[in-house]
Amino acid sequence: GYAAAELKPLWRLLRDELLASAKLFVDETPVPVLDPGRGRTKTGYFWAIARDDRPWGGSDPPAVVYSYAPGRGNEHAAKLLKNFRGILQADAYVVYKKVAGSPGTDGVADDGVMLAHCWAHCRRRFFEIAHKRPAPIAREALQRIAALYEIEAEIRGRSADERRAARQSRTKPLLDAMRLWLEQRAAELPRKSPLAEAIGYPLNHWEGLTRF
Repeated sequence: GYAAAELKPLWRLLRDELLASAKLFVDETPVPVLDPGRGRTKTGYFWAIARDDRPWGGSDPPAVVYSYAPGRGNEHAAKLLKNFRGILQADAYVVYKKVAGSPGTDGVADDGVMLAHCWAHCRRRFFEIAHKRPAPIAREALQRIAALYEIEAEIRGRSADERRAARQSRTKPLLDAMRLWLEQRAAELPRKSPLAEAIGYPLNHWEGLTRF
């Protein structure tokens, strides 16, 4: 407790530094917490905000700040990101959409937050299906996503203008084709099947996934 009190000013300074960033990653993860008097643990959550612009040639140093909260509701996300204005990279958990608010025509919410979704979360759904059994549609989805990753690996470290040009000329056609392919496959599958739900994830969050 004494150590935490001594370190809190440093934690607060680092948190404020991160919240002033142009782009942040945010996520929350469950953690067991002692529940005195009940002889067991309860579930709490570590919320993390992180920044690492090194792959894109950014000058801001990488950093991560953890905050504890007893739950994962909207009030905790709103408190954590209260002063943030910029691009917020996250999974599709609904509280992050509430933090971002309703985007305008430029994709920026009234409070200055733009939501960008994560391809790793999208990919994981197809991977879990393809890993368990023969699943040609899931495997093709993984191949299409891998093509996006390959382009990103090639252009990592280049200037922002170079990366944007490559994404417009090489990545955008792949994404346009992928969306059409996903829509066609979705029409062929039972709505409640795991594969249909995996396909629904990118289709329901396409704007955020193509933000990059």
